[in-house]
Amino acid sequence: MKTFKFFMLAILALSIAQCTTEGENDAQPEVTTISQQDVPSEILSKLQSMGFDIDKTSVIVEKGGYIVDGDIFITNETLEENDFQKQAFFGIVDCNRVGNIRIQNALGNNAAGRGFQRGINLWNRVNGSTLRLIPVNNNPDILVRLARRGEIGGWGRGEFPTNGREGRLILLNLNEPSIDGDPVNAREWGNILTHEIGHNIGLLHIEQSQFGTQVPGTPTFDRASIMTSGSNPGVVFNANNVSRGDRRTVRRMYSNRNNRLCGR
Repeated sequence: MKTFKFFMLAILALSIAQCTTEGENDAQPEVTTISQQDVPSEILSKLQSMGFDIDKTSVIVEKGGYIVDGDIFITNETLEENDFQKQAFFGIVDCNRVGNIRIQNALGNNAAGRGFQRGINLWNRVNGSTLRLIPVNNNPDILVRLARRGEIGGWGRGEFPTNGREGRLILLNLNEPSIDGDPVNAREWGNILTHEIGHNIGLLHIEQSQFGTQVPGTPTFDRASIMTSGSNPGVVFNANNVSRGDRRTVRRMYSNRNNRLCGR
């Protein structure tokens, strides 16, 4: 999902401390052999979220932390204090709107159109959340349509909420093949739409959590999140449901609880 390229560039331009991203290691010497013995997978994931290319970066266990890429010492305290994989949101839908979001299927008679209902069902089935997506034939709050040729890259694109209103548009790209090279099937399109709807109700990619508002009580590591980025599309394509962390997130954002985030 290459949904956020413009957004990320804008955020990085305004940041005081710019995070290292993939592709910025071109000036560094290529690492031909790496050592990651006895390094927990959770630590490797956090380092990757900080911008390190784990496939090319050595990580050595050291007292009090880890030596990364040969000469960078990162303490355990630093890793523990920063929940780099914590789910987060960029904007939020008003509590009074989120229970009746009108969404229109303008995809046509194709695999994406057949996956539409699955895309909304995976969010509507979250118990304890007031979020409800209502299919309509006109006057939608969210329009889901096909992308025109060259309009987007990747499988889809959503929009963040603005001023308490859900993002208004979702584009799906029928010209993009599935991860196995075959055409994307209806079930996969349903999962992709679920992912994009996540953006329209405010959710960032979990790898981008440092740029948004972190959702209290959500997991610091969620392999199964439907909101993972295009760097790991298999998670989205093969999902049977939104993850437990996704459900916890949407309940925390949109519910009848006193501490719901949509009421702030």
